[in-house]
Amino acid sequence: MVEGDLLKPASLAAACHGVQTVFNLAGSYEFGPAHRKEMWRVNVEGTEHLLAACWRARVERVVHGSTAGILSASGRLIRASDFPRRPPPVCHYKQSKWHGETRALHWASRGLPVVIASPTAPIGAEDERPTPTGRMFLDLLRGRFPACTRTGLNIIAVHDLAAAVLAVGRKGQIGQRYVLGGENIWLKDLMAMAAKAGHCAAPRLTVPWVAVALGGLAGEVWGRISGARDGRLCWETAYFARKRQFFDLDPTFAALGWRPEITTEAAVAEAMNWFADFSVRTSTAQVAAEFPPLSP
Repeated sequence: MVEGDLLKPASLAAACHGVQTVFNLAGSYEFGPAHRKEMWRVNVEGTEHLLAACWRARVERVVHGSTAGILSASGRLIRASDFPRRPPPVCHYKQSKWHGETRALHWASRGLPVVIASPTAPIGAEDERPTPTGRMFLDLLRGRFPACTRTGLNIIAVHDLAAAVLAVGRKGQIGQRYVLGGENIWLKDLMAMAAKAGHCAAPRLTVPWVAVALGGLAGEVWGRISGARDGRLCWETAYFARKRQFFDLDPTFAALGWRPEITTEAAVAEAMNWFADFSVRTSTAQVAAEFPPLSP
């Protein structure tokens, strides 16, 4: 184990020394204006620092962890080749990941053996932050997810994603991008599946996007005024709530000789069981912090 920091190049040089393959899976994944500078520093400048360290250490393979969320297509399933010429509008996270991937592709053109791994939305146990995807499950368990939007997304079990990233490291071609995903699913169906697994109420309402947009604008204004760091309701999340990000994964399966083994239902059940225990533990910790035991 070697401790490193994407923002401290010296630590990266030590970590890369004598290493054959580097997997860059570090990143900042947040929503809301309060996190914009942090995401740029980590996802763009930190990526540049790491790639430079890999170049100097003559690493034989670099797997750069990007995100499938920056890919875009209209009227069909999204493919790995659908990398936009410009960064996605509105979303600071996706903008930072677009610039980070652009830096990686630039290094690949210079001769650094970089391969791009672009995951969709991973779910499973041990999502301790939690990620924005996992936060939806936690909110559902706590009765804070009463309604859905017509959003299309792709889900992959975290265990399958780990296997896919390793497959990219073994079989990925230099300078190529591989979308690592599982099932295309509507958000409403995903949350119904999660509610069944978690024995809780599923969202019954579908909110029109206009209402979501108004709420997102209000949350954006409040975030800028107050400096609040919880970006669950902001213009970024509202803007992408109307998106359908369904992917064509057959080229990835063929190229890597890999495909998901865990069903969406099983991955959701694992996540919900873990979050149910997590919710109890965090609630108990909050109570203990607010009401410490009296001294004897």
